[in-house]
Amino acid sequence: METLKSIFRFYINSSIHVSLAVCALVQVTLIKIGFPYDYTILFYSFFTSLVAYNFVKYSKVSKLYHKRLTKSMKSIHLLTLLACIGFIYTVFKIPFETVLYTSPFIALTILYTVPVFPNNKNLRSLAGVKIFIIGAVWAGITVLVPLVYAGENLMNFDFIVEIVQRFLFIVVMMLPFEIRDLQYDDLSLETVPQKIGVTRTKVFGSILLVLFLLLTAVKDELNSIEILSTILITTISLLFLWGTEKKQSEYYCSFWVESVPIFWLLILFVLENLFS
Repeated sequence: METLKSIFRFYINSSIHVSLAVCALVQVTLIKIGFPYDYTILFYSFFTSLVAYNFVKYSKVSKLYHKRLTKSMKSIHLLTLLACIGFIYTVFKIPFETVLYTSPFIALTILYTVPVFPNNKNLRSLAGVKIFIIGAVWAGITVLVPLVYAGENLMNFDFIVEIVQRFLFIVVMMLPFEIRDLQYDDLSLETVPQKIGVTRTKVFGSILLVLFLLLTAVKDELNSIEILSTILITTISLLFLWGTEKKQSEYYCSFWVESVPIFWLLILFVLENLFS
């Protein structure tokens, strides 16, 4: 049992789980546009996410994670090194334009972590912007980048709606983490729950999810699978948002909330099989 627990902790702490969540959202995007299954972009997204997250979590300037992780740091460093190699390999397997569109989000990730601003500040330490930066990065990596890879028209109205929806979805998914971290975050961060309290944060997130759902109706191309899957994922997201407390189980956010994108992909798979 202890071995299984250690494997699970490594799975979470090494960012494998969150990287799979990113891949799930990339695949959600590709399914929506009817793009054939392509593992190259999924591997590229996985390696990029794993390297980026471990850079943010374990760089010297990061103060978010506990000292208990140091026992597995060598393994995490090795995995990150292998992911770097995987990232470099996949860079040569995908179109240069896809890499080019990824670059701004890599730059944002670096600026999020490295203190390049006055008074030794990074983007994360700027008041009130953390979840919106993360929302922008995730929306870019999971909507913009795969659409560029697929050769889609970026000026398409449905694409604009999709990237706004994805941004709203990620912002809501970040709110449980901000509630969890209330007891750790410096007041200068001015996170949403710090500014308006836990209950109002949940109300705020609920409003964003309603907007996320309603935006589906304005798309030019719409089908029953997308409508039903969006309703289901909105409901699941609401349940996780309202189930969030300041004191929560260790893996409520880092496993269950971060599993929501995977649930979304599974919902699409099931619905596609039912309606095919």
